[in-house]
Amino acid sequence: MLRKISIAAIAVAVSGFSMTACATTIGIGFTNIGIHAGDGLNMSLPGGSLTAKQSLGSDYQVNGHFLGAGGENQADFFLGNVGVGKVIPLGEGLGTVTPSLNMGFQSLNVQGGNLSAATAFARVKYDYAINHNVKLYAQGGFGRDFATSVTNLSTIGGLMYNAGAGANFRVGPGMFNVGYEYSHLPLSGAAGLHLSTDQYQIGYSMMF
Repeated sequence: MLRKISIAAIAVAVSGFSMTACATTIGIGFTNIGIHAGDGLNMSLPGGSLTAKQSLGSDYQVNGHFLGAGGENQADFFLGNVGVGKVIPLGEGLGTVTPSLNMGFQSLNVQGGNLSAATAFARVKYDYAINHNVKLYAQGGFGRDFATSVTNLSTIGGLMYNAGAGANFRVGPGMFNVGYEYSHLPLSGAAGLHLSTDQYQIGYSMMF
C-alpha cells in the first residue's frame, strides 16, 4: 500500500513538473512607437508585436519579443529581443523578481538611410499580483549596443538602457495587457545620433 502511494505521489510530481515545463505563453498586440534619432529625425509609427515565453520548470524561463512598425515617410522599424531569466519569489504576497540576460537587434529604415544596432543587456523585472485578476509589473535594464551602423557614418555605440511598466487584467481565458517602455541606444556621440524609442502597447496573451 505504501509503495502504491509513493508511486502515485511521484507520478503526480512528474506530471506537475511536465505541465510547468511545457507551459508556453503567446501574446499579440498593437503598438505605437515614437522614434527619436537626433538631428531632427523624429517620427511616430504604428505597428504590431509578438511576445512568447517558455517556462523551464518552476524557476527558469525563455522569452522573446518581436515588433514591427511602419508608415510615416515610408519609414519602418524592427525590434527583436530574446533572453533567459530566473524567477525569484520574494515571499508570500510580495511578488517576484526575474533577472535575465538578453540579446537583441533594432533597425530603422528611412528614405536614403538606415540606423541599426545589436544589443546585449541585463534586465530585472518585478511582478506583483494585486489579486487573481490584476497584475502589475515594472522592469529596467542596461547593457551595450554593438555592431552599430548608420548610412555614410562611422559609429561606435555605447551604454544602452531601457525601462518600462504595465498592467495585466484577466479577460476570458487570457490576459489583457497595457504597457509602456522606453529605450535608448547611442550610435554616434560626435554626430549626435542615437536610437531612442517610446513604445505604448496594448495586447492579449494566453497560456498553452
